[in-house]
Amino acid sequence: MEYVIMVPVLLMQVILVPMATVWMMDIWVDQRKETALQDVASHVGSTIQQLYLSLNREEAGAGTVTQVSNVPPFIESIPYVVDASDRRVENGTIIDLHLALMGTSITATTHVTLGSNALLGEQRTFMSNSTSACIMVEKFSNGTLSFSFG
Repeated sequence: MEYVIMVPVLLMQVILVPMATVWMMDIWVDQRKETALQDVASHVGSTIQQLYLSLNREEAGAGTVTQVSNVPPFIESIPYVVDASDRRVENGTIIDLHLALMGTSITATTHVTLGSNALLGEQRTFMSNSTSACIMVEKFSNGTLSFSFG
């Protein structure tokens, strides 16, 4: 009689507990990667906003500024890509940054609100593991600021 009761309990401990543990660890790892990707998104967005605020002054002359990004090139040994798009709103421009961890379904998004003199250049993709990964801003003599990735 004891064997009839103990065999299902033993099977549950041998099969179901490890499966549940693996499932919970996968969820935890994915959430950790998603949090790290969101941190990178916030950092890139903050860098763009700081560049805008620094260069959107009369004292800053026309020219090009390149900011080498200090975000990590990998998140848990996986590169990521940043795609930017812009949209005009009533009082300015909003740059939407969409980050995706390569080979996974993990994504993050952030939005940067800039003035009406900001626009997005042609290079709108940022590869994290690229040796030339940077944020470039070109300021024109009319005060327009063009943001792009290197």
